[in-house]
Amino acid sequence: MTGQTNLFEVLKSLQVSCDGVEYGFASVKEYQSNSDDRILGTFKENEGLTIIASKEYFETNNIQYEGPYAKLTIEVHTSLELVGLTAVLARKLADNQISANVVAGYYHDHIFVQYAVRQKAVEAIENLKEVQIK
Repeated sequence: MTGQTNLFEVLKSLQVSCDGVEYGFASVKEYQSNSDDRILGTFKENEGLTIIASKEYFETNNIQYEGPYAKLTIEVHTSLELVGLTAVLARKLADNQISANVVAGYYHDHIFVQYAVRQKAVEAIENLKEVQIK
């Protein structure tokens, strides 16, 4: 199943969900791989391994982290080749003074925003349905 590549169609059908979990980001030098379902994702960088996980995971494992953040999920199956969605979402959030940390999955784009402003972020993104892309 191929994801959507038409920005106008994606924006027109835009729906956003928030799972209500408080997440954090951390970078570690050493990491024991495990199947802890509180770890949402990892990304290897030159400086260390970035971990995106629940606040609970970091606190349980005594790992310093930045957060809390909320994970917003764009509930449209977008293609990895869709042009412009990240820019439109980040611009809309920036206009509302909300930072956007975007992670693209195979089926959906996910945006991490400050936990305290998660509802404001959802509303701002859903207002994009009114945008007309030419």
